[in-house]
Amino acid sequence: MIEIGTARAEPGAVARGYLRVGRMADASEIRLPVSIATGHKPGPTVWLEGCIHGDEYGGAAAIMNFMHDLDAASISGTIIAVPVANPPSYNHRSRFSYIDGQNLNRVFPGNSGGSYSFQLAAVLREHLQEHADYILDLHSGGIGAEVPFYAIYKDNGSAAVERSRELAKLVGCKVIWRAEGGEGLGSTVTSEALRIGVPAVTIECGGGTVTTEHLRDFRRAIENFLRAVDVLPGQPERQASYKIVSNGSFLHNREGGMFVPACHVGDFVAKGQLMGRIVDLFGNTLEEIVSPHDDAFVAALRCNYFPTHAGEIVGEAVPLQSVEMA
Repeated sequence: MIEIGTARAEPGAVARGYLRVGRMADASEIRLPVSIATGHKPGPTVWLEGCIHGDEYGGAAAIMNFMHDLDAASISGTIIAVPVANPPSYNHRSRFSYIDGQNLNRVFPGNSGGSYSFQLAAVLREHLQEHADYILDLHSGGIGAEVPFYAIYKDNGSAAVERSRELAKLVGCKVIWRAEGGEGLGSTVTSEALRIGVPAVTIECGGGTVTTEHLRDFRRAIENFLRAVDVLPGQPERQASYKIVSNGSFLHNREGGMFVPACHVGDFVAKGQLMGRIVDLFGNTLEEIVSPHDDAFVAALRCNYFPTHAGEIVGEAVPLQSVEMA
């Protein structure tokens, strides 16, 4: 029987509870909400995680709704759901921790003797290593940016990479980012999962306001992933072909002002094509942001007219590497 904090799994039921992961200065507990669904039939254990970046609410909402609706008797194996993996950042609606300024998804495997984000990462890693056979990590663009619906798997040459690649093709996305080298590979929760031999896929979807479409796509990814690993009955979606992108670039502005997009997330743009403008408060264009790559997937853009300081990330362009048939 799996037990995480106060959540204790029972066959055919969904257990809900909290895992204490620290205390605030007033001695109030910092707690992770945890749901554990266990079927009557044997099967793998899938870890569903959202809001490791505290301003990315869409994944948290999708996990919350999915687990609320789930009939545990219909599954094989176990689902461990953590809709909010970073409570301090979630409470402050921030990508970064207000306690130590760290990005939790850049400090794995963590350190129990380090600053708070490192301590939290160490707790998450401990439970992932103990319980998880697969990991699905949900992300979005956060408050000030939007991303399209796509999947990411990380290629670090480990034994779990090929299975991660297969699963990325089965979540319902037509675009897959194969992250390698310096593309945030080293210290994320999914890269740590690969190091301990657990296949992992990241889903990106939405940002800003959580829409019905975002929730639908997140739900689609969750259900397809669970079908692909035989936790839910049925077959996952397969696309006729997949666009594989890699070696992406963050786009930084040099001038501050409001960001006005000139394309849409999910577009493919040519090198030099206008992706957005920085305008001042009189409507004058101060800077044009263009694609640094040919055939580049627009993986993220600042929201329309979002106030932007110089040097922030206003977009992400990821070159097309190949088209793979199913």
